[in-house]
Amino acid sequence: MSAREDEYADRLVEHEGRLYYQRFSVVQRVQHILLFSSFFALIATGMPLLFAGSPLVRHMFFFEGAYELRGLIHRVAAVVLLAASVFHVFYVLFSVRGNSDLRRMVVWIDDIRQAFAMLSFNLGRSGEPPRFDRFNFIEKFEYYAAAWGSAIMLATGACLWFPVQATLVFPRPVLDIIRVIHGFEAILAFLAVIIWHMYNVHLNPEVFPMSRVWMNGRMELEHLAEHHPLEFERMLRHIPADMAGRVRAQMGVHFPSGPTVSGAVTT
Repeated sequence: MSAREDEYADRLVEHEGRLYYQRFSVVQRVQHILLFSSFFALIATGMPLLFAGSPLVRHMFFFEGAYELRGLIHRVAAVVLLAASVFHVFYVLFSVRGNSDLRRMVVWIDDIRQAFAMLSFNLGRSGEPPRFDRFNFIEKFEYYAAAWGSAIMLATGACLWFPVQATLVFPRPVLDIIRVIHGFEAILAFLAVIIWHMYNVHLNPEVFPMSRVWMNGRMELEHLAEHHPLEFERMLRHIPADMAGRVRAQMGVHFPSGPTVSGAVTT
């Protein structure tokens, strides 16, 4: 069995008698949990500094030592985010699965074409949506936005955590600019996660009230075939014939001459 066959055989898993596509491994899901838990902790303990005079913040920090506790939680969350980020870099560079997903995450000219094709479809100017691979252009944008945002927040946060050392490198006015960047980047990241990411993965009518992929890593084969048809077709080509037969039987569709999936699944 080739490496590609091994990869897809591992991604096709059985649960309660049904086959699923294992979109995220345990290691990937743990990284995601560390990322969003540290992110929300940083937002919850960082935003009060931006709106310190508001009645809500005064009610939240009414007891003695509240701001010191806020600072402690903020720094612990920053360390968790830093550790998760460093681990993720090593994971995508040196693990088979992480490196495979990183290669699929590279932005190509087709992603730009698919973005315009999706816009055309949403405007009713084309009858078919673009056919996506393992990651669509929205998921790639979110991934790079998270990576870029984490790098900015960690770098500026380190300067604010160690201001004396930072002023040995930068003039004092630069530190003030870094503080502004840190605050506005936090607001931008919060709005992007709440409005865009949460809608795409949880509030979208197709997955509402919540996609469980982030918890168990499993994606329905029908969802994979409809939203990531190129990945689904590649999987069918590389899994053993008996497993491909089980996939076809479970989905109740027949592929007479190769995996022309998207049309078959929607019929």
